[in-house]
Amino acid sequence: MVAIRFKLTLGILVTLSLSLAASGLNGAEHSSRVPSSAQSKISATIGSDIPRYYARTAYAGFTLTNSPHDFVTDFTSQGVEVKSGDGRWGFALLGYGYGDALTTVSATSPQASANRVEYRRRALTEWYVNGPAGLEQGFTINERPLQTGHEPLTIALSLSGDLDTAVDQDGKGLSLNDASGQVSLRYAGLTAYDAAGRELRAWLEIQGQQVQGQRLLLHVDDAGARYPVVVDPTVQLGKLSASDGTTGSWFGYSIAISGSTIVIGAPQATIGSNTYQGAAYVFVEPKAGWTNMPQTAKLTASDGAAYNYFGAAVSIDSTTNTVVVGSFDAAINSVLGQGAAYVYVEPVSGWTNSTETAKLTASDGAMDNFLGYSVSVSGGTVVVGAPHGEVGGNYDQGAAYVYVEPVSGWASTTETAKLTSNGADGDQFGQSVSINVSTVVVGAPYAEVGGNFSEGAAYVFVEPSGGWSAMTPTAELTVSGGSAYEYFGVSIATSGSTVVAGASGANSFAGAAFVFVEPAGGWANMTQTAELTSSTGVAGDLLGSSVAISGNTVVAGAEHALIGADDWGGAAYLFVMPAGGWATMTQSSRLVVSHGSAYQDFGVSVGLSGNIVAIGGYGVASYTGAGYVFGPSTALHRFAPGGR
Repeated sequence: MVAIRFKLTLGILVTLSLSLAASGLNGAEHSSRVPSSAQSKISATIGSDIPRYYARTAYAGFTLTNSPHDFVTDFTSQGVEVKSGDGRWGFALLGYGYGDALTTVSATSPQASANRVEYRRRALTEWYVNGPAGLEQGFTINERPLQTGHEPLTIALSLSGDLDTAVDQDGKGLSLNDASGQVSLRYAGLTAYDAAGRELRAWLEIQGQQVQGQRLLLHVDDAGARYPVVVDPTVQLGKLSASDGTTGSWFGYSIAISGSTIVIGAPQATIGSNTYQGAAYVFVEPKAGWTNMPQTAKLTASDGAAYNYFGAAVSIDSTTNTVVVGSFDAAINSVLGQGAAYVYVEPVSGWTNSTETAKLTASDGAMDNFLGYSVSVSGGTVVVGAPHGEVGGNYDQGAAYVYVEPVSGWASTTETAKLTSNGADGDQFGQSVSINVSTVVVGAPYAEVGGNFSEGAAYVFVEPSGGWSAMTPTAELTVSGGSAYEYFGVSIATSGSTVVAGASGANSFAGAAFVFVEPAGGWANMTQTAELTSSTGVAGDLLGSSVAISGNTVVAGAEHALIGADDWGGAAYLFVMPAGGWATMTQSSRLVVSHGSAYQDFGVSVGLSGNIVAIGGYGVASYTGAGYVFGPSTALHRFAPGGR
């Protein structure tokens, strides 16, 4: 596989990725490796301090060589040409502006510094950065062009070379084919956002029939946009693994991210001679950015035992440097399956291998309550689900327990308050929980709604003015037009005044996620504000088996999605709130693993913090498992010489 990554960035930032396939690559392999920018394998290091990636003076310009991917790029005043094997693809900037009223740019000589080459043209700079992942291309426009009419913002490039060009049906990418019709180059992954994080429509267009004389147009609908506008793919930045990982440990079954820290659970890890005792692993982002790496620290329970499944649920709040890990099958006072949650506070010197700061249990815990099946932390408050708890004689109705940090700091304790629903036998209230400041949301995926078995429901609890105490819900969230066995509430996440809940059984188990926005008058019983689905979803994908939200972005996992020919390869889908607010929609982009495989269950767990996505795949490498970090490719060149 020969790979080149191109990033088109308008200053405004316009970003795309390009992959060049070796001539012997068969169609099946190619489609599984590079179907979208989300599969682009871009490392977190771009070679700013590695001389072999530096520009060399050449006739009439400069040359960048990328030996790992076997291509050479020449830069002259006439434009850019990429050469790999027998393939040639050239392009030159013609102009930019709106519609047909483009500002023509004049030819200029390139300038180079280390691994960066630039063409400087007053209000516009065209730049390239070389590194281990390939070549990134960008355009920085310092001010909005003069506009006439209501045409989209357009960047025009002339094309040359010996490859035929075909635009994808969705307009987000294009393929460049050799004389035999085989795909040699893949140019894909176009998405756009403005400075406020609003998604903008962006698409590609090819003008002309023959390669020589064709024009590639990048269109962005920037009406009402705040500059700079970012058009950027989300790409795989790194793979996270346990240094002591073994087959069957299920590393990646749970995942959480907050700020620059990720925690990943491995509930079936063997500790000492204890099978399935479980562990959790902490990863701290390096200064150079996320990359392939082992853990920073390993967390275990001081009283752990076999079959505790410690790590089946994890949560983190970087503002208080607190990690919470669930151990739902832990025995308490010899009572099997009562369960517990463990709190870890980061030491002053940073995360290191450690046992818990505090252990949280239920004052009324009983056998097989499974306390710790779900956990969530926000500030000094932790909520823990016990989905099989008995409530008022109802088996498996479930409960959630709230724990407030004492003034003196975390110490082993029982709950501050117990939260219950007005549910019934088998609801499994507490299978998912989420807390955001003073609001707790609890999922009950097996709840009967309107006579529909296991349609599911979610319940909102708002902290009383006097502090948390035993209480029933403030509001019940349900799905409008829901049906039996949707399992709404199987996953829950909150951010500000917005709740997102997964329903993996919706749409014949293709799955969905539902967004709820708090009304102006406060939370009350309501149905969804919006439904989020996959445009390519099919029965059995299980979209919504995991969800996360940060600001105006939602990520939802579909752990059984078919990827290429890989059954249960798994995927995750990003949804960005439209300018007018949340509305029923399909994904903004899809994330999959570079060089994935069948039965990896990628997407079984997801986390989101800012624009960085963390995704678990517990089935990777015969259930050794792995975690993956995705983010905008702009994160890759933050330390490039002269980089943005």
